[in-house]
Amino acid sequence: MSIRIKGSTNEAEVTSSNQLKVVTETDVDTNPASVGATKFFSENDSGSKTGTPYLYSPETDEDFRLRVAQDAMLDNETFNYTAQNTGKHTYANTTITNTWTTAGMTTNGTNVTTTGTGTSFGTYAEFPMLTSCVLYAEFTGSFTAALTTNFIIDIGLFRRGAGAAYAPTDGVYFRINPSGVFGVTNFNTVETSTLAFNFTYNINQKYQFIITATERECHFWIDHVLYGSIPTPTGQGAPFLSATLPFSVRHAHTGTTGAAIQFQLNDYGVSISGSNVPASLSNMSSAVLGAYQGLSGGTMGQLIAGTVTTGTLVKPTAAVPANASLVANLPNNLGGRIYEQLTGGLAANTDAIFASYTVPAGTISIQGKRLKVTGIKLSGMVSTVVVGGPSFTEWYIAFGHTADSLQTAEAATTKAPRRVMLPELTTNMPAAAAAGTLLVQPSYVVKFDNPIYVNPGERIQLVGNKTITSAITSGVLAYTYQFDYSWE
Repeated sequence: MSIRIKGSTNEAEVTSSNQLKVVTETDVDTNPASVGATKFFSENDSGSKTGTPYLYSPETDEDFRLRVAQDAMLDNETFNYTAQNTGKHTYANTTITNTWTTAGMTTNGTNVTTTGTGTSFGTYAEFPMLTSCVLYAEFTGSFTAALTTNFIIDIGLFRRGAGAAYAPTDGVYFRINPSGVFGVTNFNTVETSTLAFNFTYNINQKYQFIITATERECHFWIDHVLYGSIPTPTGQGAPFLSATLPFSVRHAHTGTTGAAIQFQLNDYGVSISGSNVPASLSNMSSAVLGAYQGLSGGTMGQLIAGTVTTGTLVKPTAAVPANASLVANLPNNLGGRIYEQLTGGLAANTDAIFASYTVPAGTISIQGKRLKVTGIKLSGMVSTVVVGGPSFTEWYIAFGHTADSLQTAEAATTKAPRRVMLPELTTNMPAAAAAGTLLVQPSYVVKFDNPIYVNPGERIQLVGNKTITSAITSGVLAYTYQFDYSWE
């Protein structure tokens, strides 16, 4: 039986290999609707698990250019060491403990099964989701036992809660519990979850998990297969409320578990795609957020101590700097004026905080941005005549510590200060210096080839160490300083 395909005047033709000859529409201007017969789509996933292929069409601009995107790496870590990296990560626990070996970081390292226990681990740094961009979080790991009762493991981008449960308060993450593996979005503690994935892990087999998050939808992949998606719920502008999120891991027991279970994390990476940044993330952030000012949701205006609002510059009250905290009347900002009291002043060879700033901690309503510092300016003079002297002051920057004190210890949930010496800013005050005498220093500006990064919740401080060669009984020194900074 044969069938002929014929229009009003012409018949369709078949090639020698039995393929129907087809010519698509060529007159785009006259017949644009006909061109749609051969739309161009990319297959991101075949739909082998979800039942529906995951297709998207590329985008072309008005000048015929195909839209392309690049990935920008925000963080990456491989767990092949035997102790917590307290510089990057914070870790809290109740009875359950995490362990670090060359094989990875393992939750519930001692196989605890008791109820009301848990661990919380994650980055100090936080990562943004930007308009029209895709935020990626991927990690590799394995489970040491089959699903059991009364446990929850969450891994992804989320704000870590408090207490033994450490329940996420906002974010997007994989959840593993007795019912299986799920994808979850969390909008200010209100969770939206997928159904349990059609996925059963093999004990101790390594899998790659990927979360892709945009303002309108989040997808959950395992070994490059799409297992579930969550559209942003109606009434929400995004899948989570935070503008930035840390990478986090949580393991908690809601009751006595039927058996011991662990998750071993081998590595993670966080990246963003869709924005071609010509210089750096900090340059882009300066354009979006503004330079030399506070973040949305935080302190507004310039971050300079002693801001002038009346047209009169008020002279600060002089104070004696201390080692354990920033004393009253010294600036708690990224620039300003410092008046150092020499009467009963700083002891020789003791470092003290002359200025301090705490980077705002990320919350649901405050962006958790890292402070990027690329330099500092410092100058000084004698404000009130000095009796005694001379003196010599060495300067450095202390940063990264989670409490004000320069003696803050390094631990699982706290960080000791890191220090960057500033030999260019070393100042020399002559003996019996009169008011208005400029302090002698090699340079007034220091630029860093390698920027200083300060995570949300951490401090950055200007610290001085005074070497006194002759007793000083009175006098006041005045300094002006300014960190060269941006947000990232």
